[in-house]
Amino acid sequence: MPRFFSALILCLAIVLCNTSTTLAAGPATDQDLVGAWRLVSIETIRPNGEVIYPFYGKHPEGLLIYDRSGWMYVQIVSDPKPTVPRSSSREGFLSASAEEKVAAMNGYYAYYGTWTFDVSAQTVIHHIQQSLSPGENGSDGVRRLLLKGNHLTHSAKTHEMGEDHERRLVWERVGAHQ
Repeated sequence: MPRFFSALILCLAIVLCNTSTTLAAGPATDQDLVGAWRLVSIETIRPNGEVIYPFYGKHPEGLLIYDRSGWMYVQIVSDPKPTVPRSSSREGFLSASAEEKVAAMNGYYAYYGTWTFDVSAQTVIHHIQQSLSPGENGSDGVRRLLLKGNHLTHSAKTHEMGEDHERRLVWERVGAHQ
């Protein structure tokens, strides 16, 4: 019987330690978001649960930065990456054909602005000042978030392609010199 009680106490201690660690972690704060984040994935979830990749492909690349002063920016390059126009200068881009410009723009997305964080709702709001998509200028993008270790997940509801979707972006914190 003493072994039983010892084992029971040990199990309770493990459960309590794990519970207190989880509770101590608590909700994310604005300071948890500050820094650079590398894009891991973008998924679009249809109402039936099907995951699709309509805009960025299965392996896009990107960078998201939140700074302490309240500024943010995001850049995403689709998969496959744009390959035209093949100029390394702005002048070369401007002289490219309309088809090449369309291909380049369809494979790239970016915006910048300020950000605020609602700790009680666990949402971050991107106050978009300028976007590659001009219709977004001056708008607010609300993203629910989940911060787990070095991974940040943004999710938002959207209506596109004639139905409601959830867009889920997973980011990984970028360490020094990565």
